[in-house]
Amino acid sequence: MSKKHLIMGTAGHVDHGKTTLIKALTGFDCDTHKQEKKRGITINLGFTHLDLPGGNSLGIVDMPGHADFINTMVSGASGIDFVLLIIAADEGVMPQTVEHLEIMKLLGIKNGLIVLTKADLVDEELLELAIDEIKEFVENSFLEDAPIIPVSAATNYGIDRLLSNLDEIVQKIPQRSAEGVFRMFIDRIFTIEGIGTIVNGSVLSGKISSEDSLYLLPVGKEVRIRRIERHGKKASEIIAGDRASMNLVGLKKTEFQKGMLLSNRKLAPTEMVDAKLKIFQPGISLNRWSQLIFLLGTARMIVKIHLLDREVLESGESGLVQLHLPQEIITQFGDKFIIRSSSDDRTIGGGVIVDAHPLHHRRRREKQIEIVKKIAEGGLNSLISAELEKSIIPLYAGQIAIHLNVPIEDVQKTALENSDEIVSYQDKNDFILLSKKMDQEIKNEIKDILYKFHKANPLLAEGKNFNELLGIFGKNKSDIHHPILHLILDSLVKDKKIRIENKTWVLSSHKVEIDDKFRAQIKSVENYVKNSKRLFAATKDIFEDLDIPEKRLSMILTHLRNEQILGVINGNFIHRDIISKAKKALYELNDKSTEGIKLSEFRDIMGTNRNSALEILEYFDNQKITVRVGNIRKIRKQD
Repeated sequence: MSKKHLIMGTAGHVDHGKTTLIKALTGFDCDTHKQEKKRGITINLGFTHLDLPGGNSLGIVDMPGHADFINTMVSGASGIDFVLLIIAADEGVMPQTVEHLEIMKLLGIKNGLIVLTKADLVDEELLELAIDEIKEFVENSFLEDAPIIPVSAATNYGIDRLLSNLDEIVQKIPQRSAEGVFRMFIDRIFTIEGIGTIVNGSVLSGKISSEDSLYLLPVGKEVRIRRIERHGKKASEIIAGDRASMNLVGLKKTEFQKGMLLSNRKLAPTEMVDAKLKIFQPGISLNRWSQLIFLLGTARMIVKIHLLDREVLESGESGLVQLHLPQEIITQFGDKFIIRSSSDDRTIGGGVIVDAHPLHHRRRREKQIEIVKKIAEGGLNSLISAELEKSIIPLYAGQIAIHLNVPIEDVQKTALENSDEIVSYQDKNDFILLSKKMDQEIKNEIKDILYKFHKANPLLAEGKNFNELLGIFGKNKSDIHHPILHLILDSLVKDKKIRIENKTWVLSSHKVEIDDKFRAQIKSVENYVKNSKRLFAATKDIFEDLDIPEKRLSMILTHLRNEQILGVINGNFIHRDIISKAKKALYELNDKSTEGIKLSEFRDIMGTNRNSALEILEYFDNQKITVRVGNIRKIRKQD
């Protein structure tokens, strides 16, 4: 069984002993800053690690508890796998305890332990009262069934039990998948003389090795890795769930900012997102437009929030919103965020990103809001469906993966499972995806075009060729339409809706049916051309001399051409028997003369005038049967 690397965060009210407890567990003091030592509280995030008795490893993020430093605490909470909620036995549940638990719930944390610190400062009766209070406090939360472990960092009471419980919970929590895009929000930047810029963060997804290049996002600049450390030790690679430090070269320290993201791929930035927002702070209500502090990952900014599905969002309610950001960020579907008041700096709620690249819902159109609602309820499959709804052309799964900043495997798997809304076509190493509606519209357009063509040309066994069918995409035609048309045509053939006829596509129901009257008219047209005194008949004469409706006559001429009964020379029609006679004459003259075929000799043998003979010879030139050399022609040697 491979060794797990998870990230644990501490949470709890100021001065409830979080940092002291971590020191008792690891021997490391996370209060490393002079100001923290002086004030006795954690201002910045503290980082250390712990090797558990069972062999697994924990990265530990010590998050500040003081109300003034909630922003920093949220930065630390991003990317943790479980929480250690710390409550002092002598004080019990306090305001920041409540706020921290709400934040943890909003950030989607599902696992944790509860540690009752300073157990040496209370008697057994008070300890039991504190435990009862905590059980009531965490009721109906993800910590409802979590063990409550009394400890004393001063006497080491309960530390062994806590270590044992940490071992157990780590074994239960799955290691994050190392597949997909590497993402790490930067939460700390500093320099070491002679080494250069160091950045810290928690790896949210993917993996990276020391030989790889990274992109600093959203600015899109490339950096190289000089050294990687995982949980304080040099490593050749880091994966999702690791607490990591990287020595990066290629950019100045001033180009890095807290809140930026490191990734192994250039991800699409955004300045607007759709989200689902929940308000938990009592006495709070948001109107249609609000201005609040937005915290995601390690980024912090003031944003405008537009309610989409209601006029007012009250405490305890959830609603759909569109966030308008003052600067670009990198985020993706499913990322969690926190909202704080910009006036009194209270945490009032939080939520989850539904669409990182939405349409602008300024007018809150009902259809658009329904799509947002569907994404919020349906997850990634609905998000992919929405991406296809936004697009006027089909999309490769890889394109959608890049746009959504999610692994291509997730897009492909989700699309294949969501066949009710998404149609998938395998094209080489990727899938082309389109909505079921678009797929049906394309198929209907193909069948409609073929139906109209067959109706206009009932004597033609063939239909439309590929390039002609490409025209259905009109001005929206792009590179992807070439492969998708092939795939859709193959699908229609497989479903026996159409068939292939002489490199064209026809409706399966199409049959060339000719009644006796029609057959007689065809024969009369053929005979008219065959018996023409000038060897070929002018189109104008055919339409004037024959008592056949113009539309039907055009149809018959096209049919006779397709059947190769008639040929066309300079816009006039010639019968194949005349062409055969002329070709026979060519070879006879060629055999008789060593010089070649003269126009006058060919004219005489055909019994026609000079101009008609010349037109026929030029026809043979174009057919590459003869080649003109001066005033004579020779039979072209066949390859």
